Amino acid sequence: MKAFQTAAGKVQLLPAQTKYAAAIYQKIAESRSDLESFLPWAKELTLKDEKDFLYREKEREFEGHPLVFIINVNGLPSGMIDIHDVNEEERTGAIGYWLASEYHNQGITSLAVDQLLVYAFKNLDFRSTFLEIDENNKASQRVAEKNGFSPAGRKKNMLLFERKR
Repeated sequence: MKAFQTAAGKVQLLPAQTKYAAAIYQKIAESRSDLESFLPWAKELTLKDEKDFLYREKEREFEGHPLVFIINVNGLPSGMIDIHDVNEEERTGAIGYWLASEYHNQGITSLAVDQLLVYAFKNLDFRSTFLEIDENNKASQRVAEKNGFSPAGRKKNMLLFERKR
């Protein structure tokens, strides 16, 4: 995917690789208090857990295309974004992401989601994508709004959003 420029610097989405495990784990550890509010896995994640996760996820593909990416800011792994819950028949999938706290509110996540949408619709020929957002996560709700997602319902304390091609 092509790099994009933000106030924080150059951002690029790179396919997940285990070589990023230590740097990604460090960003998770530094951002743990923010992340664990909406991502329960962040609370007790270890470096080994991150290595194991990246080892598994680097192999996850759809029709030969990677689905899991590192958000690289100025050459440093600073978050992740992926497509999961892929429905091959319907050509749909859900997008998930997290970003290190130091880069919050700088438009990086919105632009990363935009890049992933282009990728999903153009390279994977998806018909629609989804976001599942905690009702208290106002920042992610703004990401959905900026990227043209429409409300698609609720599931417990989660808001569902859909973006069609």
